[in-house]
Amino acid sequence: MEDCGGEPDVNGVNKDLALRLKGGAIAVIFVASSLGVAIPIVGKKLKWLQVNGNSFLIAKSFAAGVVLATGFVHILGDASERLTSPCLAEMPWGKFPWTGFIAMMSVLIALAVDVLSTGFFQRKYGLNSHSHIADDSTISSPSNGIPVDEEKNVVATLTDQEKEAERLKARYVVISQVLELGIITHSVIIGMSLGVSDSPTTIRPLFAALVFHQFFEGIALGGCIAQAGYKSLSSVIMACFFAATTPIGIALGIGISSGYKENSPTSLITQGVFDSAAAGILIYMALVDLIAHEFFGAAMMANTRLQAICFFSLFSGAVAMASLAIWA
Repeated sequence: MEDCGGEPDVNGVNKDLALRLKGGAIAVIFVASSLGVAIPIVGKKLKWLQVNGNSFLIAKSFAAGVVLATGFVHILGDASERLTSPCLAEMPWGKFPWTGFIAMMSVLIALAVDVLSTGFFQRKYGLNSHSHIADDSTISSPSNGIPVDEEKNVVATLTDQEKEAERLKARYVVISQVLELGIITHSVIIGMSLGVSDSPTTIRPLFAALVFHQFFEGIALGGCIAQAGYKSLSSVIMACFFAATTPIGIALGIGISSGYKENSPTSLITQGVFDSAAAGILIYMALVDLIAHEFFGAAMMANTRLQAICFFSLFSGAVAMASLAIWA
């Protein structure tokens, strides 16, 4: 019989050791998150770690697998467990698959935000217009012997390339912001889950899982921030905001742990709804903006060997992150 009064299980409880572990978790997770998100941003200045290079593409594929597994295996599973708990009223929670519905609506909202925001940036900077190529009948230029139409083609091509680069930047601006929203939503919730626990046996595996996935989620997010071309200050603010969210969640969990009731209806519904929404955002971002965006890109499609390596990296990231569900 499940304890719906929310009283903690006294088995394995060691508050002093648990508090020390939580303090260590705040410091280590902050460092791991900061390092992960900083690598791609700083890498813009390092030739071997350019965000448009093959090395980073392979690392980003691994990180995309981590994000996808986080959404499907970890967050969605936790959300379903909470929203189907026998501690919740049969009506409405037992009469409808709320976890999948909320995740689905989150995916659709993420799509709408993605499309509308990208369109807004493209219109704002005039990136929807296309250059017109000169007619083939244009006469040759007597000054250099190059036909005028070829000169105009070169100018038009450069202009189109510049516009395409700006379109990609605008796209990454949206991707980075939506991805950060999804990660932050989950990070606060999972941080609170660690913070309220007084059982070292529960904290240790969760601690290890958080270090792993915060580092690689940081790489995915940092890559999008770097490719968006933010100014240095904006990049630092976004990176710090990401790095601080899980430690803040842990600190909040420590603060409310004395009065926290894990199986109370309010707690179950709040965490279940937020986890479902975060899972939807992360699954959408992983599939559409990280995996599809890169795997259908020109660099990947033109290089079969790189494609194979990135697929291996993607599957490795997904399996590695999913495997952590055995312990956390």
